[in-house]
Amino acid sequence: MTLPQHNISLFLLLVLFVLGTAGCDATKELVKAPFEATTALSNGTTQATSELLEPLKEFISSTTPGAMYNDPQKAKHRFRVFVACSFNNVQRDIAQGEGEYVTSLATLAGIPQERRPQFFAMLQERYTTIYSTNTAPVESLHRLTAVAWPEEN
Repeated sequence: MTLPQHNISLFLLLVLFVLGTAGCDATKELVKAPFEATTALSNGTTQATSELLEPLKEFISSTTPGAMYNDPQKAKHRFRVFVACSFNNVQRDIAQGEGEYVTSLATLAGIPQERRPQFFAMLQERYTTIYSTNTAPVESLHRLTAVAWPEEN
């Protein structure tokens, strides 16, 4: 490239740079809006996920190896963590009155094998109480724990 062509190229790049950075406010707002909306949405999702997974953080931060298997409070935490980590699958199985996730709930809650059909039916019967439409997932978690966890355990 010769010197005059090089100068012209640099000049054109400079003009494009100045024009690109001096765009009108409406254009800048249109470009920024999708990113701001996505950020607002993801922050809400992050907050909901954080609330739902709070039992997992409590569980992980408060366990000592081997101690969780004999402690009823730790067993209840395992129950909550399981529900929090597989929330949608648990909800689906409770609605159906059967499934591997509701079977795991029964195991974690210490429900004997012979009482599990009644346990599954009871959860299915109380589905609308546990998962009402205006209930936050963390509240559904607490309701399910209250319904499914036998107090004598």
